[in-house]
Amino acid sequence: MATHVHYDVVVAGGGTAGCVLAGRLSEDPSRRVCLVEAGPDYGALREGRWPADILDGRWLALDSHCWESNDEEDRSQLRARILGGCSAHNACVLLRGADADYDEWGPGWTAADLAPYLERAEKTFATRLLRRDELSPFIAAFADAGGDDTIIHPVNLTEDGIRWTAAFAWVDPARGRDNLTIQADTLVDRMLLEGSRAVGVSTSAGEIRADTVVLTASAYGSPAILLRSGITELPVGENLADHVGTGLAWEPTAALRRDWDEWTRDHALSMGGVTVRIDDLFLFPAVDPGYELSSAVFAMKPRSRGCVSLTSADPRAPLAIDHGFLSDEADVEVLTAGFERLREVGTSLSHYAGRETRPGEDVDAETHVRATARGFFHPTGTCAIGAVVDERGRVYGYENLVVADASIMPTIPRANTNLTTAAIAEKIAEMI
Repeated sequence: MATHVHYDVVVAGGGTAGCVLAGRLSEDPSRRVCLVEAGPDYGALREGRWPADILDGRWLALDSHCWESNDEEDRSQLRARILGGCSAHNACVLLRGADADYDEWGPGWTAADLAPYLERAEKTFATRLLRRDELSPFIAAFADAGGDDTIIHPVNLTEDGIRWTAAFAWVDPARGRDNLTIQADTLVDRMLLEGSRAVGVSTSAGEIRADTVVLTASAYGSPAILLRSGITELPVGENLADHVGTGLAWEPTAALRRDWDEWTRDHALSMGGVTVRIDDLFLFPAVDPGYELSSAVFAMKPRSRGCVSLTSADPRAPLAIDHGFLSDEADVEVLTAGFERLREVGTSLSHYAGRETRPGEDVDAETHVRATARGFFHPTGTCAIGAVVDERGRVYGYENLVVADASIMPTIPRANTNLTTAAIAEKIAEMI
């Protein structure tokens, strides 16, 4: 990359937040913007070069375009390395947190403050509510069992099953702008600092100079960039939170196989579609080809916290990610009660859900929870408002350095975090 090019803003990280920032900031033709992404950019959707697993929003796409992990057995660390970030991997669920979740974030971030940005993000994601006839038999039965507590998912999924990622929603409309540069397959190492002033980023493709640096590299990647830049006087990487949960599976009954076969003659099978919200718990079902039935329960307001740190100064090295799941015993109690509730739902669905195959009816709930607790792929909090950044996302003690992704959430909302992350980026884009 030509190192003599100077930008008004460099956005480091092309996930959901980075796509939002690049799209919004480049709407001003006088502002030169560079979006840097470590993974590939397959161009505009209409060019037809995006991989099939990324496009198919009916299923998770967790087996490709992933960052290296320091523990390959820990799937909780999975994150996408591709333009669009985890919006290119995820289940396409767009849920808002509870008003109380945002109200605890402090001035400027209350539910009322964030509402117009959530609405804007929903609109840009082309959010739609799944239809009842899109729910396969087991998913529909689970929804019925949840009664008034059931949420049929609002999704960024087209009618023909395409995952409408942040790259398609925010970047594609901006691709023709002369003032936007997309630098893909480029790894950001650290900030370029002149004293306490950020003047750009050092990358695998050379230095990129800019008047303002915005980090949008996720709750894992953004603190890593700050730490590699020598910013250790702030609690960078601390306060890591993710929703924690576990699951079970059942043997399908003959009735399930019959209804499944009949339904799939005329419908495309999809992994999920509904969530049952009970207090601070999310319960949701899942299906996989071959009549596989499963379900999971997650504690959506966990007390446990973890941290992100470096294993090496080399930006290619996997990060040390300690989620701290169940380090607070209160989470064990909540999740154990939730798992018992999940088993009750399974009993009510005995016409479809037969013998419990995982973990098995002889395994008690707490034992299973302690042995299998995992994350929901919703990491937050590692550059939190009030600790690492101020209410405008500016890193304390530094000029022209902003963080604008899920890492600035001081507490985790009781919802899938992609929509809230997009809203954060929408809001901060107006402040730059």
